[in-house]
Amino acid sequence: MTRTRLISALAALSLLAPTSANTVLWNVVRNEDVQAAQLQRRSAVLQRRSLDRRAGTVTAALANAETQGLYAANITIGTPPQSFGVQIDTGSSDMWVPSAAACQDTQQVQGGCPNGQFDQTASSTFVDIEPGGFNISYVDGTGSSGDYFQDTFRIGGATLTNFEMGLATSTTIGTGIMGIGYNTSEANVDTGNGTEYANLPLAMVNQGVINSAAYSLWLDDLQATSGSVLFGGIDTEKFTGNLISVDVYPTDNQHRVTSFTVAWTSLSVSSSSGTDQLTSSDFAEAAILDSGTTITLLPDQYAEKIFEEVGAQVDEQLGAVVVPCDLQKNTGTINYAFGGPGGPTIKVSMSQLVLPLTTNTGNPLTFQNGQTVCQFGIQPAGTLPTLFGDTFLRSAYVVYDLENNQIALASTNFNAKGSNIVSFASKGAPIPSATEASNQLAVQQTATGNPRANGATATGSVATFNPTATGLNAASGFHSAGHSLEPFAWSRVVVLGLSVAFMGMGGGILLL
Repeated sequence: MTRTRLISALAALSLLAPTSANTVLWNVVRNEDVQAAQLQRRSAVLQRRSLDRRAGTVTAALANAETQGLYAANITIGTPPQSFGVQIDTGSSDMWVPSAAACQDTQQVQGGCPNGQFDQTASSTFVDIEPGGFNISYVDGTGSSGDYFQDTFRIGGATLTNFEMGLATSTTIGTGIMGIGYNTSEANVDTGNGTEYANLPLAMVNQGVINSAAYSLWLDDLQATSGSVLFGGIDTEKFTGNLISVDVYPTDNQHRVTSFTVAWTSLSVSSSSGTDQLTSSDFAEAAILDSGTTITLLPDQYAEKIFEEVGAQVDEQLGAVVVPCDLQKNTGTINYAFGGPGGPTIKVSMSQLVLPLTTNTGNPLTFQNGQTVCQFGIQPAGTLPTLFGDTFLRSAYVVYDLENNQIALASTNFNAKGSNIVSFASKGAPIPSATEASNQLAVQQTATGNPRANGATATGSVATFNPTATGLNAASGFHSAGHSLEPFAWSRVVVLGLSVAFMGMGGGILLL
């Protein structure tokens, strides 16, 4: 997606964003360039593994670049305002943008900075408050470093003054990132002077824009061009069924809450031929809900069991899990439950899990039997933590409550037309319209701190298959339409859009 396309889409959406007292609605679009880069990095990981052996509210619009990449939104910084398209990320905590000087270094930033670059000399309200204090590193060798600064910041009709952000004076990433996670995982905590500051959700509360540090995420379906994040409230028209909250658990042995880690407590697969329960009744695994991850990463044995069910295969040359594109029409679902028997269950359909693949010439890939090849939106996690990314989050309406350390989930209302915004009544008030899951199964981190490049993970109990499960009753329902896979001479093509990255696990080191 070019900058013109992204900014134009964001500008169009900004005209449509409704407002409500003490809320901020932020429309977002999906940025195909970001996801393509992520998918390429993830494919390299798979290629190295032998998997085949096995206050109010503010709303902002999220733009969705059809079948590609992460979610971006339009913001402005400075006086007079400078416009940016930035990636929204619930898995990190710093808002940062690339500097104009950094974007000129083409050896560092491949392709420049298509979604905006900040010229601090052109802003009369710019204040550099910590030179050299901003430093984020990524496990694939990319990263950004520079200064922390304060300036006027605008989003979804709201204005923050003296808002603290990172200015990347050196970066290998050409698009700014808006981290809206816990401020305990800001880069400054581990790599700067060790202090925390009021990041976006907290700054909105402190400056009276919203009542409580909480927001709701609605990404809509894979075919939609936009979604939204609503700061300070919920929209009851954007979900169906009951909104049920579960606890967010500490991320490290010091009992700090630094990521949106919840108890994932059930996995099943359903199709026209039956349902298979793949986990036992006492199963509980720590999982992170992260909008900065394009796909869903599950423990290897569960991912591989799902592949058996739906007829997916791992192609090591491509570094991708592939399926026939016709699988998108199948009515089967992957079902995830959280918190225990009284918690929410989210059913993810095949239409949200089958992603397109194209060659460098723009042509689709086909199997030898003529079926078009697509990528499957679930991959094995390996040594990485269990992450529920966009291929899960599109099927869920998710409320992130940073004040009460809770996540509320309900089934999304795809392509919802109406809006009924309800703001949080006050700081720390309960999530509106939500009931709390009873008898929750807790999870405990087994690693110290957040996930790091050395392979430490943030998982709970050891994942084991349900010993009482018999056969694969649902499998025939996925294969009945002739979903057979045949070998393909992948080496003759270059494939685009085959990766996934991990934005924002906090603590100064992000998985990307």
